[in-house]
Amino acid sequence: LHDALPISSSKMRCCATLCSKAAVAAACMLAVSALLQIQAVPLDYQDDCSNFDGMDACKGDQTNPDPSVEERRWQTPVRGSPLWVSSYQDYSHIVGWPTVKYDDSDMKSAVVTVNTVCKGDCKLSYSYNGKESKDKTFKVSSSSFKDTLMVVVKDSEGHSLELEPIDFVWTAPTVNQPSNYKDGQKGAIVEMFGWPYADVEKECEMLGKAGYMGVKVFPPSESVFTDSWPQNNELNPWWFLYQPVSYRLHSRMGTRDQLRSMIVTCRKAGVRVYADAVINHMSGSGNDIQDHRNGNGGGCVTWGPKNATDNSAYFTQGFCYKDNDNTKKRPTEEFPSVPYGPLDFHCERVLNSWSDPFDLNYGWLTGLVDLNTERPNVQQRIADYLTDLIGIGFSGVRIDAAKHVSPDDLSAIFAIFKENTGGSLPKDFIAYLEVLIGGEKDLLLCQAGDYNYAASFAQKLKKAGLSDDDVNKIKIWESTYPKEFPECDGWPIPSERYAISNDCHDDQNPGSSSRDMGDQGSVLVIAKDVPKHRGFEVELFTRTDGNWQIRLVLSSYTFAESGAMGFPDGLSDCKNCVGDQCDGCMSMPYSKAHDDSVCGYTCEDQSGKWLDGVYTRVHRDKSIILAMRKWMGLSTSVSNKDIGLPESCKAL
Repeated sequence: LHDALPISSSKMRCCATLCSKAAVAAACMLAVSALLQIQAVPLDYQDDCSNFDGMDACKGDQTNPDPSVEERRWQTPVRGSPLWVSSYQDYSHIVGWPTVKYDDSDMKSAVVTVNTVCKGDCKLSYSYNGKESKDKTFKVSSSSFKDTLMVVVKDSEGHSLELEPIDFVWTAPTVNQPSNYKDGQKGAIVEMFGWPYADVEKECEMLGKAGYMGVKVFPPSESVFTDSWPQNNELNPWWFLYQPVSYRLHSRMGTRDQLRSMIVTCRKAGVRVYADAVINHMSGSGNDIQDHRNGNGGGCVTWGPKNATDNSAYFTQGFCYKDNDNTKKRPTEEFPSVPYGPLDFHCERVLNSWSDPFDLNYGWLTGLVDLNTERPNVQQRIADYLTDLIGIGFSGVRIDAAKHVSPDDLSAIFAIFKENTGGSLPKDFIAYLEVLIGGEKDLLLCQAGDYNYAASFAQKLKKAGLSDDDVNKIKIWESTYPKEFPECDGWPIPSERYAISNDCHDDQNPGSSSRDMGDQGSVLVIAKDVPKHRGFEVELFTRTDGNWQIRLVLSSYTFAESGAMGFPDGLSDCKNCVGDQCDGCMSMPYSKAHDDSVCGYTCEDQSGKWLDGVYTRVHRDKSIILAMRKWMGLSTSVSNKDIGLPESCKAL
């Protein structure tokens, strides 16, 4: 029933993450206008095409919604009602999540605390792997507990809640790497954009032999997904990954079980695994499981509900025009699988300035519903999500859109995370924060102040209880590399606390304004110049004008000839499109990511012709591998077999 619903998408929010990441505003508005023209119908289609927009917008310097918004919570369809599906559980009455707190820095034992929010009676009972209890806490240790923990909560009215499986750090294999890697504090990380977990798992043997320290996968959290309404004529564009709907580890790339299997295999192969964590926001306003309409633009545009990669319920206020069936009130922000309620978000505010700390922190980034990261429960929930990532075996995270979470809030989140992991950050942990620098470099890096992510942020972290060693593990992605660093006529923080890359996944979008590398860097899928790109990737490891400890290699895919930019994993193939919105869909056919018979740069054929819709496999280039190994102090007198490559591969 759920799959048969007319799932569709917000036309006004179609570019939400794409714009925030790369495309200039004018290009986005042109795309939105084109969509409106395609879907618009005469206004007399309905007597009234109004909606509730603006009713919950911020007024003046207001940052938080009116407390009365909490009365509009509990919007999930009730069990047994026509729109209810099993993944909604009893979110109409009870929601919750676990906090895992390790006893000390050895992380050999922990206490699990079940946090719940109830609509009615909160007299609860608990089941831990089938063992009944009245206690909301449960103790585990590595000596007696070798499995995942399943928790079920029941109230006295018969409602039940099954939490996501809980993994513990001691169940993941130890990563064996030589001392050159400084316990995970120095090395190269391959960012495998668009690779399904099953393919990453197969590739990890090669990554370990080559000498890469780790692999980064893109947001593992559940996110927006639909097969019924292409966005900008693309089915499931890549930027849906950056519109989370829960912290369930079931993403486009695979399930939690597939993720765990991948991590186990990679760690056994001597490869650490890193996650892209989206913690500033949730989905775009108007991207949810409700009906929507908009009368701006000379017509009445209507669209129905979207799905999600694990079928969670989720609600926003954008473009809604019907009262919720449960509350009998107009909709509001609610993500019950997390759970986040209406008060856990900032009131709606357009982000108008990239140099105003108030706007950066409180504004909704191109319509993405902005989390109120000042709230202690939100800080706790984000820290618990990071703890879950560590529990399943990740060694660190990239923090997306970090400059839209204030330094104070980030410091508080890392402080809670530190307490969760036994009083200090894990020995091999690193985080690198996306703090995109443009004309606001003085605000964000160079001048001391409350919205500074360099020296001032380091002081805030220390004040929050992090040690110098902990602070050194929290790095800033240097977006000004390779052209404009150091940003402040000198390093505002030691160069060791930066992570650098040539191109990144955001750079690939047409019209990208996120970085200006000039002639000192190259975006492979735009320039389509393999020798030039290879040269800059090698230079990433040979230059010595900064002592960067973390260096990132993007291994991505090429776009389709039609212009489609979705992953070639088969989920953006228009043959999957259902419903009446599929005309004009630009397909990205399936192409297998893992192929152990090839060398790097598989974006060209033997004659040098550019290939569309294929994985680039930049990380398999022998010249790049040898440059990386020399930087790491590893032997470069190695055979192709030693570094996981076919005999045909050559250094150029």
